[in-house]
Amino acid sequence: MDKYLLALLGEAGATGLAKGIYNVRKEERFKIAYENERSHWEYFKKYRRSVLEKPVFYLLYVVGVITALLGYKAIRYVVNKAESGALDFYLKNFEPMGEIGKIIEDEKHHFLP
Repeated sequence: MDKYLLALLGEAGATGLAKGIYNVRKEERFKIAYENERSHWEYFKKYRRSVLEKPVFYLLYVVGVITALLGYKAIRYVVNKAESGALDFYLKNFEPMGEIGKIIEDEKHHFLP
């Protein structure tokens, strides 16, 4: 499968997840994460589009809301799993320079203690 399509769908899902968590928790760090993920999604829209973007976004939005309702431990677990997967994907499939390098740095900052 095309690496740009996978990145596009991954960022659509990450945006939905972040928005779902932010809508429940209303913390500034989740708002920043949502805005970062949305900008990453917009970046990959330049290279690839898919009819699956919105369904993935909404599915992970629901997952984000449910996760946020379960508490901080659940949020930390889900976010850290998602971000480690994204980081591994970017490092394996893209050169860490330019805009991709910025995306990789953003992903590193989304990990929760």
